[in-house]
Amino acid sequence: MPNIQLFYIFITSLFCSLVLIPPISRLAISIGIFDGNDDRKVHSGSIPRLGGIAIFFAVLLSVILFSDIDRQMRGFLAGAVVIFLTGLTDDLVQIPPKKKFLGEVVAAFIVTLVGDLHLTSLGDLSGRGAIELGALSIPFTVFAIVGVINAINLVDGLDGLAGGVTAIAASAIGLLAYLGGNDNLTGVCLALLGGVLGFLKFNSYPARIFMGDGGSLFLGYCLAFFSIDLAEHCHGGCSVLVPLIILAVPVFDTLFVMGKRLANGKGLFSPDRTHIHHRFMDLGLGHRATVILVYGLSYFLAVYAVLARGLSDQLQLVNLVLLLALFVVFNRVLALLLTGRDGEFLREDASLLNVFAFRRMAHYSKHLLLLVRCLTLAVLGLTLFTFPDHPSVELATVAGLLIFLTALLYIQVADWSNRFLQIVVFFNGAFLIFVAENSGTAFEIAGVPFKVLSAVLFAGLFACSAVLLLLRNKSKILLESPLEYFILFIAVTIPLLPSSFTGPIHLLSVSGKSMVLFLGIKMVPFSMGRGRSIVLAALMMLTTVALRSLF
Repeated sequence: MPNIQLFYIFITSLFCSLVLIPPISRLAISIGIFDGNDDRKVHSGSIPRLGGIAIFFAVLLSVILFSDIDRQMRGFLAGAVVIFLTGLTDDLVQIPPKKKFLGEVVAAFIVTLVGDLHLTSLGDLSGRGAIELGALSIPFTVFAIVGVINAINLVDGLDGLAGGVTAIAASAIGLLAYLGGNDNLTGVCLALLGGVLGFLKFNSYPARIFMGDGGSLFLGYCLAFFSIDLAEHCHGGCSVLVPLIILAVPVFDTLFVMGKRLANGKGLFSPDRTHIHHRFMDLGLGHRATVILVYGLSYFLAVYAVLARGLSDQLQLVNLVLLLALFVVFNRVLALLLTGRDGEFLREDASLLNVFAFRRMAHYSKHLLLLVRCLTLAVLGLTLFTFPDHPSVELATVAGLLIFLTALLYIQVADWSNRFLQIVVFFNGAFLIFVAENSGTAFEIAGVPFKVLSAVLFAGLFACSAVLLLLRNKSKILLESPLEYFILFIAVTIPLLPSSFTGPIHLLSVSGKSMVLFLGIKMVPFSMGRGRSIVLAALMMLTTVALRSLF
């Protein structure tokens, strides 16, 4: 499947979701379909809960338009309709848990039998050969699908949580499918990713709409299908356990909570506040910080799963056992922290993080801000150590135009904090990165290879900027203008260009590092002249490039 076709799938699903959410929200309000408050809910007020309709139709439309509808895809779509209607019915009329569970089982059987998709082996877990499932293949697959469906359904407890975890998992599985040559799976992963990202615009804290069971059951169904398809049709040598590592947070959380309910003599689906996100909230973490922390755990596991996809099944099993053990210990520690000496649950105002004044971390983040500014200056300064391979009037001309534009803009507005000045500085930095990546870089600086030093500086800038973003809650300033959205669009589009075009000029590397620089620049406040050093450094580097390109 051509990359441009994958791009069409993603964009169609994204815009379909964005367009459908507002009218669906108005429809839910008009017919009185709200998610109210109870002891387990953390939101205030009544929020419409039919957002899953937009995700479902966004995925359905993009898949039908651009994917190859083979037997497996027909099974997926048929099961998707059943699971979506099951969840939607529960959103509208509140069906009993047993009937909802029956709908999940039916959907699992449909995708297994109609789509001829089922796990045939658990891999070589013991080192004595693959463990074939044989006659248990279909029952085990149905059990796995229903388990993942409920894992995602149960993690849907905070604004943006289920959607974000799903987006991370779909991205990781889609990447593995792409590397393994599974085009259809890559396409449907991108379809789900686009639909979920469009929904998250309205579902991120504070949410204006919830996905409801129609959305959460559908997301769980999709991730279950993705996992089994990846395990059965991955041509890149990845273990059958890799999808389980990607989904470890929701799956392990569900296993832990249900195990505790059984131990306490409660029903498996009894509502409570023992999920990991509830425990983080009870520790004193805010809503947004809790969601970001769970995102971080999911992202770490997804990245690890992708990087370690080539490990043997035995090592993957060891990884899973260690992850499960760490998860159990971590939950036990949280339980001890949240109970007093008499075993009574601590009130939120006596929680651990309030005792240690979590908010003070934002105060100390000023030192991190200084580090971000220094790293930004360092990555701009890398240009000093690179030299064009030959004189270039074109490079000198571009550098001169950027110098002129920056100086002219400042003279006109006389304001260091002007937003357009920040954007121009970003373009200055992107040009400097382009020059550095395409100059002679096969040399060392203080005994360190230039490429290694560059990678370390950009990785440090990204890590520090991300932590600062969390501590100071600056996510709203990342995309403040249409021009910044355009920059993001360019960054997303570049990987889709032919490698014959991007390869010779290292465009992928330039794009990635430019996005890191953009994040660093947005973290540095330009008000009161505090961004002056970055502007002046960019001008100095541009002048250096112009002179070296001419002489």
